[in-house]
Amino acid sequence: MTEDAAFNSVRRSDALSAAIVLSHVGLTYLPVWLAAALGPSWVLLLLWLWYGWFNSGLINLMHECAHYLTFRRRWANDLLGGWVLAPLMFTDFSDYRRRHWEHHRQLGTARDPKLVYRTNLQGMGLLRLAARCAIGLEAVKRLKERPEEPSQGLTTKRAAVSPRLIAVHTCFAGSLFGVALLFQETLHLALVSSALAYGFVYAYGLGSLSVFAAALRAIAEHQLCDPTLARRGDAALRNLRCNPLTRLLFGAYGFAEHATHHGEPAVPYYELEARTHELSRKNPALSPTHGYFEILRSCMRAQPRPRTAGAER
Repeated sequence: MTEDAAFNSVRRSDALSAAIVLSHVGLTYLPVWLAAALGPSWVLLLLWLWYGWFNSGLINLMHECAHYLTFRRRWANDLLGGWVLAPLMFTDFSDYRRRHWEHHRQLGTARDPKLVYRTNLQGMGLLRLAARCAIGLEAVKRLKERPEEPSQGLTTKRAAVSPRLIAVHTCFAGSLFGVALLFQETLHLALVSSALAYGFVYAYGLGSLSVFAAALRAIAEHQLCDPTLARRGDAALRNLRCNPLTRLLFGAYGFAEHATHHGEPAVPYYELEARTHELSRKNPALSPTHGYFEILRSCMRAQPRPRTAGAER
């Protein structure tokens, strides 16, 4: 038996993984379809909050697919990540995977493509970040072309609007309009309801709340607000203590066991908690002693270390 086969033999079944994924995706996107069914009302604000925050967990799921860990079969990870999750996040999955592996290799250096964890939360920093997310500046920044860096082996190009992206969003928007037609009294109201569901609850929820939650998660995982912490370059490596709420909002799919994941990126998320417990017996620094909100409060009080020379924000 090959090493890969031996590893796959102890991983859970794809049927169970698919059931969990479908449940999570359904729970996350339910408020978008509810918005189309209910039509214009103040309830849209609650549905926006619901979708925007829960969707950050699906960003984590896309990361799990990028590591080929959601399913045993590689094609299934590519199908979910590349044909469902990434288009719905307005992301090119291949580029996301490449940049994420660069983040693993270059964590805490000037070549690390993940820059949001260096955001300064001190003083009014948290409010500035929230405002930038609310008006869409942080989302736009993530869609911008990254400069070509031939000396670092990076050749990122601006991704064109792909047929895959068009197909996914046509089907998604069409499903919202179909739901609205079933529940609204007139064609005009169905058009308005589906447009609000797509534009406000979904698109604005993704570009504002999901981006904000992902930024806070990255800061809690990697910002070096305490020089005594385990670190790599100018980035911290933390495992974070979770309750069910913070696990759902920030730490889904093993993100709370972030230091363990960076050390052993081939371990699937459902084994990371037990692996972290095992490793922390030998290395207490890996023990998850602080939660997301504790770390974020520390980052708001402490001045982050200066960025590595040459790193862009």
